Amino acid sequence: MPYLIRGYFRQDVAQARLQLRPGHIRHILSRLQEIVCAGALCGEDQRPQGLFLAVGCTDREQAQLLIADDPYYRAGLFERIEIEPFLQFVPHPNPRILHEELERALQSATMAAR
Repeated sequence: MPYLIRGYFRQDVAQARLQLRPGHIRHILSRLQEIVCAGALCGEDQRPQGLFLAVGCTDREQAQLLIADDPYYRAGLFERIEIEPFLQFVPHPNPRILHEELERALQSATMAAR
């Protein structure tokens, strides 16, 4: 099952993050086979406040190992890390998945209304 990893930076790490960024990018490049999607979590000012990784790991432990190997993590830049499983619908191997989910949701709503 895929996992979503969110790492939130401590307030005082902007300079350290910039220095570690090449290593972080190398880490991401080395794990591309496991990464479904990744990016920065930004504030309204567009400054990075953290990162997210959607990863195709087999379990939570594998997801934890992936983030634990990141230079940002090893340097202690994160205030907190959140790891949770998620169900990926887009993109999905079944191109009709959202239509099927809509049909199920409509059936459930109809049953609940009775």
